[in-house]
Order: sequence, then structure tokens, then C-alpha cells
Amino acid sequence: MGIPTSTGRFAVKEQASGWGTAETSFANANFLEAQIVIPTPAQGSVQAEVMRASYFATTRVASGKGPTEVSLTMPLHGFATAAPTGDPSETPDSLLLRSALGGSATNGYATDVSGGTNSTLTVGSGAGGIGGFAVMAPMDSGDYSVGWVKDKTTTTYTMQRKWALTAAGADQTPDSSGTVYGSNSIYLTATQPTPFTFEWLGSSGNVNFRFYDCVVTSATITLNAREQPTLAVTIKAANWTNVGGSGAGPSAAALANRPQMPVVMSDNGARVVDASTEQKAGSVSIAITTDVADELNYDAPQGLSRFVVTKRLVETTIVAPAAESSASNLDNPASLLAPGAAGGALQIDAGTTPGRAFSALIPSGQIKELQALGDSNSLVSVTSVLECAIYSGDTTDGSTGAVMNTPFRLAFL
Repeated sequence: MGIPTSTGRFAVKEQASGWGTAETSFANANFLEAQIVIPTPAQGSVQAEVMRASYFATTRVASGKGPTEVSLTMPLHGFATAAPTGDPSETPDSLLLRSALGGSATNGYATDVSGGTNSTLTVGSGAGGIGGFAVMAPMDSGDYSVGWVKDKTTTTYTMQRKWALTAAGADQTPDSSGTVYGSNSIYLTATQPTPFTFEWLGSSGNVNFRFYDCVVTSATITLNAREQPTLAVTIKAANWTNVGGSGAGPSAAALANRPQMPVVMSDNGARVVDASTEQKAGSVSIAITTDVADELNYDAPQGLSRFVVTKRLVETTIVAPAAESSASNLDNPASLLAPGAAGGALQIDAGTTPGRAFSALIPSGQIKELQALGDSNSLVSVTSVLECAIYSGDTTDGSTGAVMNTPFRLAFL
């Protein structure tokens, strides 16, 4: 009987013992909800070009396994269907993004909010190391809004940008009571990645491949208006093993702890905000690329001991409908920004439901190339590509923490 491609299970899990030791057991928290793909293991092949009596194939020798590349596309997921009671846990989505960017940390959950202004939040006792993190606070309107902490002074957090405006365009201020939801903030750093194992179990236990010593070499988050946020990643594995046998396929797994993110629109809390105000955007794409070098070593079972990151790059592309009047930096066809122009701090939010919220921050953006004019749904559009420049504007009266002053950040809240 044939084996369907449409049923099966993917799982990812960080390798507790580091490079060279695959994970062998996977739980519900490790399961990954992604589109259908058939991962194909790779192995090197060596054939010397030697003199021969006629044109027959000469001896071929099997080389080491890997590297193997697997590309996955999936809806972006939150971490809870109910209001969280603490800081977020790591999900497969955030694990993959941490592999690409280098670091992550959680902080910010509090139940002692006491108010604030249109760009500050006051809590009963300030969290240590909160500088640079994203938090989601209750507004006096009954909504929630995401902010990135630029300064902590005693019990007051000052945000990079204002809290979200009301539908009528008025400022909002935090409520005098309620819960502040913390974030799993993933940040760009020079830290080398911890390897993970990626397992594919088909609809039959006879199809079961385990790719290990994996890293993410590219990750793209796409936020298009009226569509679900998506994540596309490329995984590079140094080694693999075929564990197929006569066992059963995967059991049904409820991904209740990883709800899909809501559609990108303002009713769900989506916004793009820069130094001026909240901006128009039809689509946003965040592309993360990681260059890695193969570390070849006799000691490695297959001759490839690990991948070493040699470069990380983040570029954000924003397509906005061109403004006829009252234009901003992102939608002004009459004044296109040149390469190297400062883009300021740019915040991108997609969702404000606790447990299913997402935000990105470029604290100091610069324009990569001359803004381009284009056609978007028969309307003139302006495309901006921003890079992440060096940044050192976060301040605190307490401990600094690892997220503070990093040049690019993502957050699940």
C-alpha cells in the first residue's frame, strides 16, 4: 500500500547534549505545524576520474552524510489560547527564529500596573533587566497595546513609540489596573546557535527520518494585510539517520498550546509605527539570513562536526500605498529616501491578543536602497527596504540584561 504525503508529523527539539547527539524523543510541545513537504536526506558521492579501457562507470565511494537542507512554510503561531499567567514559553516557531537570530529571553509579566502616559507604563515594582523587552499593557479603552521598553526608571517604563492610537486617532494611556503581559524577545546577536534535531515521521512508521545538528540559515516572516502571518525557514542539517521501521504513524496531536496568529488588520492590533505616527502598509516582509561555515573534522562521525555562523543579516521590506497628501517617510512618492537615510525606530505589530501577539522592532533603521515606486493592486506604491544600524539608546537604572541595545528584535506576547 502506498504512503500518503499529506499525513505525518514534524518535530523540532534543541539538543540537550550539544553538537553530535540527536534528540530521540519528542512531545506535543515539540510538534511543528507546517505545510506539506518531503525532506530528502543527502549524502556525498566520490568518484575519481581515472583512466579506463572503455566508457563504463568507475568505482564510486559513498562520502559523509549531509549537509541536508529542508525548507518549511507555516502559519506563525502564538503560545497560548488563554490569557497567560506568566512569561511566554518557547514554541517551535520561536526556537527556529532564535536559531536564526542568536538569542532570546523572557521578561515583563506583572499584575501591578498602575497607569502611565501615551508612551509610558507605571508598575508597582519594576522588573530587573526589562530594558529592551516588549510588553503588552491594558489600555484605558479596554484594548491591549504592545510597547518596547527604551528606558526603565524605578517603576516607570518609557517605550520606543507611543501606545496604539484609538480608531479615531486619539492617544491611549495604560489602565490603572490589570495585567501586563511579558514577552519572549528574540534578538540579533553574535552568539553561536545551539543545534537542534528535526524529525519527520510519515503516516507510517516505515517513513521516519531524523535530521540533527541543525541550524536555521534563513527565516522570512511575511505580514500581508488581510492574510495570516507566515514563517518560512530553511534548516541545514549536518547529519541524519533513518529510523524507519514497522511502527505506527503519529498519533493525533492537538496543537492547542500553539494557536495560529490572527489575520493582519487593525481590528486585530496590526500597525506600523515610526517616529512620526502610525503608518500605512500593505505588506511587511522580514528576511533573516545566516551564513554558516562547515567545520570539517576527523573526529566527527561523518567528518562535519558543526556549523559556525560567520554572518547574520536582517532586512525589512515595507510596501505602502503612496500618499496623495500628508505623506510620511514610508509613503511619499514626492520625496524618495536615498540609501543610508535614517529610518529611525520602526515598530511592527501583528495582533494584540494575549498569547497570540507578535511584534518586531528595528530601533535604528537605515534605508538600504532608493525607495522604489511600483504597482500594488492598481495603485502606486512605495517600497522601502530597511537595514538594522548600530543602536545604543536603551537606558536603565538597574541591571541591563541581554536584550538591551540589540539592533533587531522579535517578540511573542
